[in-house]
Amino acid sequence: MPKPAQNQTRFNLKSWLIARADNHRNNMELLITGAGIFFLGVGLIVWANKSLASSVEQELIALGGLLCMAGGGLTALFGYLGLSLLRLFKFFNDDP
Repeated sequence: MPKPAQNQTRFNLKSWLIARADNHRNNMELLITGAGIFFLGVGLIVWANKSLASSVEQELIALGGLLCMAGGGLTALFGYLGLSLLRLFKFFNDDP
């Protein structure tokens, strides 16, 4: 038998996910911003490999690019999931 606090936590998570699904504009902004940061990181890595001689500086710039790619990718993923999967979640879990 679930505890009342556990039911409350599930209700709060469900209501947060449904509210997140309704926020289309914010989800699209997250997707676009994340994609931009991701491609900025790709550009940093390509620039460092093509323009700089092998050095610690080149590796640090490439590391910064890799961190941008990771952060941007996660941000874009969060926005994409908000636009796609959470919309389906809301559709199947709306109370009449």
